[in-house]
Amino acid sequence: MNVLQVGKFYPPDPGGVETATRQAVEHLLSLGVFVEVLCFAGAGPYDDAGAPCPVHRAPVAATMASQPLSIAYVRDFCRLAPRFDVLHIHWPNPLAALAAFLARPRAKVVLTWHSDIIGKGALSAGLSPLEAWLCRRADLVVAPSPIHLEASNRSKLFAGKGAVVPFCVDAAMARPQGADPAAVAAIRARLCDRRLVFALGRLVPYKGFDVLVEAAALLPDDAVIVIGGGGPLRDTLAGRIATAGLGGRVLLPGRIPDAELPHWLAACDVFCLPSVSRAEMFGIVQLEAMAFGKPVVSTAIPGSGVAWVNRHGETGLVVPPGQAGPLAEALSLLLGDPALCARLGQGGREAVAGRFSPASVAAALAAAYDRLT
Repeated sequence: MNVLQVGKFYPPDPGGVETATRQAVEHLLSLGVFVEVLCFAGAGPYDDAGAPCPVHRAPVAATMASQPLSIAYVRDFCRLAPRFDVLHIHWPNPLAALAAFLARPRAKVVLTWHSDIIGKGALSAGLSPLEAWLCRRADLVVAPSPIHLEASNRSKLFAGKGAVVPFCVDAAMARPQGADPAAVAAIRARLCDRRLVFALGRLVPYKGFDVLVEAAALLPDDAVIVIGGGGPLRDTLAGRIATAGLGGRVLLPGRIPDAELPHWLAACDVFCLPSVSRAEMFGIVQLEAMAFGKPVVSTAIPGSGVAWVNRHGETGLVVPPGQAGPLAEALSLLLGDPALCARLGQGGREAVAGRFSPASVAAALAAAYDRLT
């Protein structure tokens, strides 16, 4: 079987969808499937010569509402599609849907449904017919949680062809012992050994970091919050922190390199994912925190799989989205109860070793692909 993975960007470009696309490639390769990747070219630099499969990166001419635009991408899709038995499209990516509509491939079509198109207003309405066509055309719809299938605006079109294939933790991130003790100690010393709440993600509205900043004022005096990541809201968040007099209690260190992320996860006491909308549908970073035995505080976003990943009372605590009070209460409870942290952290380790392990996910993907034949 030959499979073309069709995504937006691809590692080393960062992002949850990018990581999930690479995981799908790795799982298929482990099953003996021939795989190539079509994606957009980001900032780079790239060294695809050493990649385990061919990667075709199309230059981007412009970007509109987070969607890269590229004639080369459509042209490459039409050129490559006839060579493959399966076209595996990662959604949302309307340009991939347009390319498929123009190419009208004879291959089987698999969709990984990462998310509905959220918050695009008139653009979303304009794309609706194309999205519906792609859903009808798909032979298999893969989703990382059952919530993705059940709560989607297109759930009726998934009937009879949906399959749950979760994401997993990369092997490098599933090894807490790989964290450098000296680097972890340096982080703790830098923060004066205060109790550390760690959060990570792009500084964009749906991540809910403004709510976490508001909650910081309600935490114990010896707690510090570190929000790793860059993005358009950095200056806004920095202003809110300064205005609230929280400069010593909420830190914005910028984007944390992948090589340093294990040190921060090992150093923290609690991990927090305070997202507020369905634009956050899974949160792979929750699994990374669980791999390090850290309890997770996340939010019960209606129609999102975030709380399916972090089970309340089992791997962490789940609170209503957008509410600083309950968020602060959950964080304070964990910071003050080491035994509870340990129990929930162990639950997270078991989840990562079980339902979210690479072996379990590869088996689920193989079972889904078997349905194509």
